[in-house]
Amino acid sequence: MQDGNIHCHVDNLARRNKDGNERIAIAKAAYNAGERLWSDRQQRHVDFGNREDVVFTNILLPEGAPPWAGRRKELWNKVDVTAKRRDARLAKSIEAAITRDIPVRMRPALLEAFVKPFVALGCVADIAIHEDGTDHNPHVHILLTTRFLEEDGFGAKITALEQRAFVKRVRQNWSDLTNSFLEKSGSTLRVDHRSYKARGIGAEPTRHRGPNPTERRNKREHARRVREEKTMSGPEKDELERYPLLSQRETWPPEPEASPDMTPQERDEHHRYWQDKVHDRPEAASPSEPANESFVRRSKHFIRRASPDLEVKPWYEQALDNAYGDMDGGFDIKRLEEYERSVVEGAFIKEYSNRELAVLQAAGKISPEVRRMALDLILDQRMQVIREQDQLEKLYLLPTDIRHRIEDLRPDTWGRDDPGRPVPGPNGELISQREQDIAYEQMLEEYLREEPEQDRDR
Repeated sequence: MQDGNIHCHVDNLARRNKDGNERIAIAKAAYNAGERLWSDRQQRHVDFGNREDVVFTNILLPEGAPPWAGRRKELWNKVDVTAKRRDARLAKSIEAAITRDIPVRMRPALLEAFVKPFVALGCVADIAIHEDGTDHNPHVHILLTTRFLEEDGFGAKITALEQRAFVKRVRQNWSDLTNSFLEKSGSTLRVDHRSYKARGIGAEPTRHRGPNPTERRNKREHARRVREEKTMSGPEKDELERYPLLSQRETWPPEPEASPDMTPQERDEHHRYWQDKVHDRPEAASPSEPANESFVRRSKHFIRRASPDLEVKPWYEQALDNAYGDMDGGFDIKRLEEYERSVVEGAFIKEYSNRELAVLQAAGKISPEVRRMALDLILDQRMQVIREQDQLEKLYLLPTDIRHRIEDLRPDTWGRDDPGRPVPGPNGELISQREQDIAYEQMLEEYLREEPEQDRDR
């Protein structure tokens, strides 16, 4: 939130999206909660269990609710089974940004206080807080049931959710509660749910500029590093012995730049620590080969393997090559080379995970050549993930008709013949193709969604 504004969006989770494809409530619930749930309607698992940004979940029940309503899988499967009409509304969905001035410890209480009025109406509130570890964009996801609970299912509709003033009341309640918690935390910031026009402000409302694949990939990688640093343990026993002064400082591992308050002895250890790190890095080809020469050699190797002149090319580039083959001017080879170079750089600059380091250590015990082959395969896999994520993001920015026509150009057809085969999801996890469609529809809705009608003049 900036300039005292809020983001609080209310939407109906409908059975069909704008393209006419079926949606299920349990998929949205699994996404919000970061869980793997079984769908009775579609007879498949919806798996978002690898999400790392879900920091809080809860289900709040109205008084006298049956026990099954507190179990996420049973609750939303009953919603999906109850809603039989093609144009059925499965749930109310609310997404709202949390101002970062509200401390982390107070955010669950803010969210639960916000949904209590809905629970009092008879709704079940399935709530979650998402925060990627950097506190860049903390936000809440809320799913509300829209029918009164009965012993074995759902009854009549909760008409209060359908009133025209509902959206305005929701946004005002979020604003009021946010200001109350800001005051409790000692912050002087205050927010307002009203539009610029209603507040007499002449500023023009801004529009979201949309997703950028490279920027999103960098943010995901940055968030992953921050999470790893937060959970990283202290120095190992051998590190305590090798760097007795450095290991006693508050920051471990040490930053690449020496701190101004370090003693000469600590600076010596700091220099030795980073020299040891450079020597121990897995991509160092040999003691006699400088790290930068190794990087250049490997970069040329991988760019050459992925160059447009050879057979190893992303499928969509092959399809577009065929489509543009007869056109004057051919294909933009330079642009593809620049993209491949960025993919290689993205694979190289990424920090090695504990699992990757364990593989390299085990391979090194066999022979240097096996270690080299293992490293090449790790880098291959990294580049493949980067390409696939970029391809999916590009495809889902296209109009539906064009996207389907490009997908039909794909030379391999396992996606249609084997719908159960996993594919990379929006965060790099393996999910089914149907789950992928649902996840990317939700992602685009989050990016492209506008404010409610009465607030568009803000």
